[in-house]
Amino acid sequence: MDPITLLATASAIWSGIKKASEFAAEAEGVWGQLSKYCGVADQLEQAIQAEKNKPKKPKLFGDIEGGNDTAEAFNAFEAEHKLRQMEADIRHEFLYGAFCNLEHGFGGADGYAKFCNMRREIRARRIKMKQEQEQMQQELWDNLILWFGGSVIIGAGIFIIYMLVTMVIEFRG
Repeated sequence: MDPITLLATASAIWSGIKKASEFAAEAEGVWGQLSKYCGVADQLEQAIQAEKNKPKKPKLFGDIEGGNDTAEAFNAFEAEHKLRQMEADIRHEFLYGAFCNLEHGFGGADGYAKFCNMRREIRARRIKMKQEQEQMQQELWDNLILWFGGSVIIGAGIFIIYMLVTMVIEFRG
């Protein structure tokens, strides 16, 4: 999805979380919405980082699109600002809001630290899995090219040997 759609989705979910946390007596009523928000927020953050880090390559043919630079900059700025604000609100929920009184170290500053560490570990695992998948795909293509190229070379070699043997037999005969 594009960053603007992700921003709108994240904002809508976050509004629901804020309303639920205002009226919910326990934090469990907010978990489902928070989980949805975090998924969309991560997608938004990845989209923002991809836009920042991805070099724009011009097309070989066709016009180079010239959009409104100011509007694009404001959209990116707004998305990043909104994401940071939502992150601050999540931290606030752990420190002072619906999640502050969770037992066994899952509320307050300890809970927020655990949440951040878990998210970091999950993101690192996902990145590693994606890199391994890309590596396996590259190895598959390399092997396919190797086997196909080897088969063509062996086939051509057998054909040349067959033609030489046929010529020798015809020449002697």
